[in-house]
Amino acid sequence: MPLPRIDSNIANVSMDYFLRGVDAAKPQGAQAPLLPEDNPPVAPEEHSAGKLVTQLDVLLMKAATTSTKSLDGRTVRQTFQKLVDDGALERNSLKLLAKTADAAAKSLKALDKFTGRELAGAFGADGRLDGTSKAGKAVAAAIKAQQDLSDLFAQLGKSLHAMSRHEDQMRAANPQFRGVDAALLNEVDDMRQLCDRRATEINHLACQMKDFAVHLAANGENADPNVRTILKTKVAELLPRQALAMHGTADALATVSEQVTGRLRPLAEKIDAFRRNPSATIGSQEFEALQGDIAAMKAAVADVRKHGIEVAGGRMMVAADVLEALETEVGKAEDLFRTARTEVARTVLGNYLETTQSLFSVDEHIEFQHSNGNEKLQLALERRNEFFESMAALATAALDPGKTQEELQTLASDLSRKASRLVSAAKKATPPTGQAAADFNGMFGRLEGAHSVAVGLVGIVSKMFGNDRFFTGAEAMSLFNGTLSVSSVVEARARGLRDSDVNPANEDANIVAERKLGAGVAGTVLELTRTDGTSVVFKGETESRTGLATIAAGSRETYASGQQTVNLNISTKKAAVALGMGDMIVDYSAGTHKGVFGFFMEKAKGMTAHSFAKGKSSSSPDAGMSLKQIKNLSPGQRLQLKADLMREMNRLQWLDLVTGQADRHWENYFIHVDPETRKVSIKGIDNDAGYSQFRTGATKFSFDSGHTELFKFQLKKLAREIDSRNVDAVYDRLLSDPGIGTDAKGRITVDASRLGDKSIVHVLARVTGVQTLAIPDKIDRETYNAFLALKAGPQREAYLNSIRPRLSKASYDAAVSRLDNVIAHIENMPADRIIENQNGRNGWLDADETPLGTGKITVQKNDGREKRLGGEIAKDVNELLCPSIFARDGIDKLFA
Repeated sequence: MPLPRIDSNIANVSMDYFLRGVDAAKPQGAQAPLLPEDNPPVAPEEHSAGKLVTQLDVLLMKAATTSTKSLDGRTVRQTFQKLVDDGALERNSLKLLAKTADAAAKSLKALDKFTGRELAGAFGADGRLDGTSKAGKAVAAAIKAQQDLSDLFAQLGKSLHAMSRHEDQMRAANPQFRGVDAALLNEVDDMRQLCDRRATEINHLACQMKDFAVHLAANGENADPNVRTILKTKVAELLPRQALAMHGTADALATVSEQVTGRLRPLAEKIDAFRRNPSATIGSQEFEALQGDIAAMKAAVADVRKHGIEVAGGRMMVAADVLEALETEVGKAEDLFRTARTEVARTVLGNYLETTQSLFSVDEHIEFQHSNGNEKLQLALERRNEFFESMAALATAALDPGKTQEELQTLASDLSRKASRLVSAAKKATPPTGQAAADFNGMFGRLEGAHSVAVGLVGIVSKMFGNDRFFTGAEAMSLFNGTLSVSSVVEARARGLRDSDVNPANEDANIVAERKLGAGVAGTVLELTRTDGTSVVFKGETESRTGLATIAAGSRETYASGQQTVNLNISTKKAAVALGMGDMIVDYSAGTHKGVFGFFMEKAKGMTAHSFAKGKSSSSPDAGMSLKQIKNLSPGQRLQLKADLMREMNRLQWLDLVTGQADRHWENYFIHVDPETRKVSIKGIDNDAGYSQFRTGATKFSFDSGHTELFKFQLKKLAREIDSRNVDAVYDRLLSDPGIGTDAKGRITVDASRLGDKSIVHVLARVTGVQTLAIPDKIDRETYNAFLALKAGPQREAYLNSIRPRLSKASYDAAVSRLDNVIAHIENMPADRIIENQNGRNGWLDADETPLGTGKITVQKNDGREKRLGGEIAKDVNELLCPSIFARDGIDKLFA
């Protein structure tokens, strides 16, 4: 029986409608509208079963969107000195603030002396932090220091806000008062929030270490003495010593069973409640605690079996029948929990499938009646049934514990293909005439949302079965054993990063040497040498963000909102992986070096494109082939090398379009040619300027109010360069160029591909720092297919999900718009522009690239006469519009 008619747009159907199932979602009594006016629909991405289920995972990271500044005395003094200069803050108050910041930084650093194992032992028998132990004191001191600093920031913020409200009175009372800097007011609040998050994460991390220790013991691993008190407490709760001392008599067994059952019954009741109403209990603290209790009890029983119990000052082994009874009861609880989780999954998946079938159907008799003789409608219904079968296959496999992730992924890919076929058939189908037309039209509209439904199912499957409360990965064990520092994890988490973003190999204990690689607009860059002889490049987060004030990704609003450059770099890596170009971007990880939070990046082999193009040589074994060696190759070998270079550089250029990379000049990517195999490798580095919120398409820009004014200022300068006697007239003409527009708020938008006057490219370069605006005029088949895989379906969602938590909303929205724009352009490329690689032969052997233009450019003055512009203007236009960085950076000249 189909549901009442609803909006044909599947995106307007609440996810709750899917999760609760058809019967639960049906209105009672008369068939009222499914989505009443007072309950507006919510887009599926805002309400997903996966999101509910992942709340069971205690490691779910909070999305931090505020300041990422390091908080030590030096940073605080530098940041707020202007408040002192303006008379808004007393010098002694700033000294106190700086002193407290130093104390907070020092107390956090002091935690690095303790391993996670030692933090686990910082808890007493009652499970609370033990303030008498060394680790407990350190944790308590670090939390208090962060809270003290937070309190000072709160007081400062309150005082500054009051000054802002009463600025006239302040000036009258103090002639030195010059106002309160609004940006610094935001910094005060940002830093206070960062202190609060740090305090929370320090406590959270210590508690997780305790849980991790219990979890290890529960699995028979590493029954550490530091967690013995926790285990003893659980044993004491479950096993009265008097009963155990009776050595397993009938009375003892009855007493123990009664005690154990008494303890487990409430847990079983919670599980039953969970099974009866999963939507009300998924992710609740009670259920999370339940999972922890089961693990703790299991650990306690394992400890009793191995070590016995203490009785009258001695240790006594427990009778086998008592242990068996205890293990049986605990096993029942564990089975109940496991069964409950599976049943919840089965319920949610069943509801999802049932509701999808209802949404994608009309009455079966009407379907049969009107599809007879209508071939296109029959095909659409056949494709729909195939889609249903594919959904059911994935759901069934997800409930089978024997299925591997690879098998589930294969089924997910098949579901995506079936969705594509269904959408195509639905668009071509013709509805019947008469009363049934409206029903069929509504169904066709919903069928076109098949990809959204498929993605929702894949999301539920992956999140339901991919998370456990306890973290048992390499990062957790590294922290537990002390190879990963507490401060690195706390600093990363406080900024919304994950444990997996921190690499133990980059800890200070593993660094034996450092040297400066240079200091540019983005701060000092260090090369660090590890104990194993490998190298990694480190850049401080604060310095990196300061550098971003000069380029599009971090200018003004983005910088002020605290966009983390480590997340920009990691997001670029995620895009490369999504396009099958993972090796083309260096690896990134977060962490601290000498107390400074920042990011580490893999040291690329080879040399910069600049050095490569200039024929520079290096004695480094990782430098690769020199120009001299390349010139000594045979003509055929040189042609093959040229083709490989064109292909790899073209791929990097397409990747940069998707990420909105503004700063890919010839010092920001490395070229390595293996001397033995002549294999070409390209590595993009310094990806801080990716994911600009202003670059909304391959060649499209949408500016905020600040950049609109900057654009107009630079455009006026260009007008003056063109015709100094008629500046305003030329400015007006340039501003009305077909490539320039304005949005509803009067802010500038630019489409560089539509610019009639190419000299405006120079203005874009000055405003955004962008290094290339051209869309490549070629693409190889492999890259072409990789992009089409991101048009819709699970691969697209996987990529977008990997970057969404790492970007501001504006940057994320621009990234989605840019991806769709690039894909649309690729789909419209002529067939002869797609390079085919056949029988192992590189199709680029038959290709060539348009050379870089080097001449002056011609513009029109106001009186109609022409003027030739050179210098920086001509250089910008020629370089930014060159369709190939292979030619732009002079690599083509090496093969002339």
